[in-house]
Amino acid sequence: MLREKEKVVQNFLAIVDVIIAIVAFNIALYIHFERFDYLHDKDAVILHFVILTAWYVLSKVFRMNEIYRSRPYSVLMLNVFATTILGSALVGLVEFVFELYYIGFEPIITFAGLAFLIAYAQKSFLYAYLKRARKRGLNTRSILIVGDKSARIFINQLLRHGEWGYKIAGIIGTKELEETHGAIAPFLPQDADVDQILANKAIDEVIYIYEKARMEDIMTLLGSCNEVGVVFRMSSPIFNVLSNKTHMHYFSTTPMLTISNTPMDYLALKVKAVFDFIVSLVTVSLLSPVYIGIALIIKLTSKGPVFFKQKRVGIRGRKFWVYKFRTMVVNAEELKEDLMKFNEMDGPTFKMKKDPRITGIGHFLRRTSLDELPQFFNVIMGDMAIVGPRPPVPAEVKDYERWQLRRLSMKPGITCSWQVSSARNDISFDDWMKMDLDYIDNWSLRLDFIIILKTIRTMVRADGR
Repeated sequence: MLREKEKVVQNFLAIVDVIIAIVAFNIALYIHFERFDYLHDKDAVILHFVILTAWYVLSKVFRMNEIYRSRPYSVLMLNVFATTILGSALVGLVEFVFELYYIGFEPIITFAGLAFLIAYAQKSFLYAYLKRARKRGLNTRSILIVGDKSARIFINQLLRHGEWGYKIAGIIGTKELEETHGAIAPFLPQDADVDQILANKAIDEVIYIYEKARMEDIMTLLGSCNEVGVVFRMSSPIFNVLSNKTHMHYFSTTPMLTISNTPMDYLALKVKAVFDFIVSLVTVSLLSPVYIGIALIIKLTSKGPVFFKQKRVGIRGRKFWVYKFRTMVVNAEELKEDLMKFNEMDGPTFKMKKDPRITGIGHFLRRTSLDELPQFFNVIMGDMAIVGPRPPVPAEVKDYERWQLRRLSMKPGITCSWQVSSARNDISFDDWMKMDLDYIDNWSLRLDFIIILKTIRTMVRADGR
């Protein structure tokens, strides 16, 4: 009965979202044309139908029609914003497809602004009203807590946040928990019969919080809750490492909880791969005169090949050949051993100011990062990305500490957050590794775009070495 009531409320709130969008659309028309009946009858039907359908679906997709008890206002705002942007874009697309050019796109922009402001104001007011009502004891949910001493933090949160509207009907727990929170609600021993409690008391949710959760207990409680339609929730220390990088994967009919601390957004990663390929292909084509010019200068100013080829380590230890314009003398690797005493980097990498192995043109190519241009061929071949941790040589990887190996969990890149850092020439090896791991943990298409722009700035400044 409770779930049916929630569905009715959610459908009602989705309809409210639709009404707000339609009202905002008509107000936008009046602002621009000073009349509500400006649209042709057929066009008005099409656009209003699109708004009705889009906002009803998007309201459910972004869960704007659900009433949360502990939802931050920022999340509320982001969901309203996403709905408004996508919905308005769809209306604009329909206007373009049906050639409704007499309307113009200015009313669509006004419509988007009004729809966002009205919807967010309405939801914020409703959210604030419900919080006040719950603090007064209205619209509460009765919960049964099953836990050990690790449940103390959550119970204290419930006591502090009366606006969440949770009333503790009972606690089943250890003696340690009873010592600190036994007076808050009826306290029951660990072997209490949960089935009987659910049958005799009005319990809306069962919350399981154990530091060392036992699968047998979880399955028993889950079964008891499912039988009578009670919500089951659980908390575990493992959730601290799950973050948002988990999903349920099915091998045929076998479900697997998949956990990864690397980017898992399949669509975004595919967009990145396609973007990298296209941009690399265009770059190689447009800059072909630059490639030829640099090759000629290298050939005319020093003996040896134009390109420098070196074995590097890619994603998860896969080895590949990386290509660069040669900036050093041919026997640079042989001379490196004698120069190790001048190494300015800690860790397994080598870097030295005024390295005598670098050729005249090599200094310029390194400062401007133009020596990296051939790596766009590596991107086209699929070994590298435009943005990603720099590919190390195998000898460096052998000296990595275990935590540093995680930087190999993403495809290596031509540029990275370290290369666009203002202190890239003086940063320690450990800080370099941490910057790469931070990039992996916070990866997004937006972050790649920012790094690309900063790379262009770095090339113009020519402060590399």
